Amino acid sequence: MILGQASARSGAYSVMQVWCFITVVISGRHQHMALPRFKSTYWLLPAAALVAALVAGSAASFAQVTSDETAIMNAIDHAVRTREFDRAATVLRKFAESGNSEAQYRLASLYRIGRGVSQDDLLAFKWMKAAAEQNHANAQFNLARMYLAGRGAAPDVGSAKVWLRKATAQQYDEAAKLLVEISARRTVEANANEAAPAHEARPRPARIETSWQRGLATVPRNEAAEILDAAWRGQTGAIKRLIASGADISAKDDDGNTALLRAASAGKIDAVNTLLSARAEVNAENHLGERPLLLAAAGGHADIVDALVRRGADLAARTRRGDTALTLATRHCHQQVVKRLIDHRADVRVVLDHGVTLLMVAAATCPSDLVELLITEGALVDAVDEGRRTAMWFAADRGNAGGVFALLKHNADQRIADNEGRTPLLSALEYGNADAARLLIADRADLEARTIAGNTPLILAAKSGMNEIVDRLLKRHARRDVRNNVGYNALMIASHEGRVDIVKALLHAGADRTLRNKKRETAVDVAVASGHAEIVQLLK
Repeated sequence: MILGQASARSGAYSVMQVWCFITVVISGRHQHMALPRFKSTYWLLPAAALVAALVAGSAASFAQVTSDETAIMNAIDHAVRTREFDRAATVLRKFAESGNSEAQYRLASLYRIGRGVSQDDLLAFKWMKAAAEQNHANAQFNLARMYLAGRGAAPDVGSAKVWLRKATAQQYDEAAKLLVEISARRTVEANANEAAPAHEARPRPARIETSWQRGLATVPRNEAAEILDAAWRGQTGAIKRLIASGADISAKDDDGNTALLRAASAGKIDAVNTLLSARAEVNAENHLGERPLLLAAAGGHADIVDALVRRGADLAARTRRGDTALTLATRHCHQQVVKRLIDHRADVRVVLDHGVTLLMVAAATCPSDLVELLITEGALVDAVDEGRRTAMWFAADRGNAGGVFALLKHNADQRIADNEGRTPLLSALEYGNADAARLLIADRADLEARTIAGNTPLILAAKSGMNEIVDRLLKRHARRDVRNNVGYNALMIASHEGRVDIVKALLHAGADRTLRNKKRETAVDVAVASGHAEIVQLLK
């Protein structure tokens, strides 16, 4: 047992077996490892007691409870039914980190709605994608919906369609229906915008577009429906004609969207100006609490943002989820919109739920220019959220090398660890983000930092097969023989994983091949047990 919160990819391994991998906190992206079998006499344990034991957290208690995946899932279901969401989330996180796709899907769902955990779209997206990549049909469908809604990632219809096709291939009917709906909608929009220059991107609504189409299919063809439709399509001539004939510009569709909301979301600046000239309510809200400014910012429509702010749009207004126009523009990496909003004195130091800052949001996914813009405008570089995660931590965790570069340029402190002891470098290495790790190592990274499982950067790099990173760490004199909480060092882990080049590099650097883990195994013993004959010869 060498790895904590192990790296087995599927539920084929039991949670008890997984939890014995207690020392390297790795995502479920790596190969299966040989695991011993254990007998459990606790499989009849009542669900509540099982959950309590799982939540307790020690490797020993976890291993003693069960090796039955079904029993654990039943225990989680019981915790949810009894509204013990925090306990359910704790167990799911352990199981998800072992690579179990069902647990990853359920954990993502909890992060999406904020039950038992702090609501976090970035973590919801991370776990949903992990499950989807393991062919979990529900996760594939919901990941597609997150791409469409721009939750946890920038809106991406192309990626959404890819995942919907994968789910459809598994006979997931809802995915097939949504795929047809998207294709049909894009055809309608293409026809409606055929006069636009070929180089212009076709504007797309944010989250409310599906209901608009549904509403138009059911609403009688009266002036209210016509002005809503004309606003969406940007047909200013029709809008003027309808206003002149007495059409109600405050009319709403089934989701509470006025003509101005529709035009703002669709990026139709001429329609927006026409409606504003007719004194359309600039701060009208739909049923989700979205206003024209919020939708325009989310869609990246800088000219519309300017027009709305000049007419008195409220910069501090928030959606039901707590987003302002500036946070929405930042989430979607719309740099021009962010700059315009800051020029209009939007607060760059706004704090979102759980202490998350705009800079953290940008650092996770956006280009370096936007990260630098926020810093230049006064964003606090080393602010921490409730989990003690910094903007640098988010950039490293998501592998955003541009974000890491921008933050290092502005002297961000990369030695700040989160509540689980992970520095940005450790987080980058856990997820195989070599580019981010390379930048951090070159700039005063703590090369001897440890996770709560005792893993150093060298151990994590050896586990992930990151040859170049191992070489860089050795050249910077990272300690070769440090062992984690179960006694495995980098040489043992590389031997287990079959990393021949890394084993050679460690031996050349003077790694001690005689050291033993807590099971009294040397590196050669590990290599023999793992069936890596070439490494066995190197170690003899």
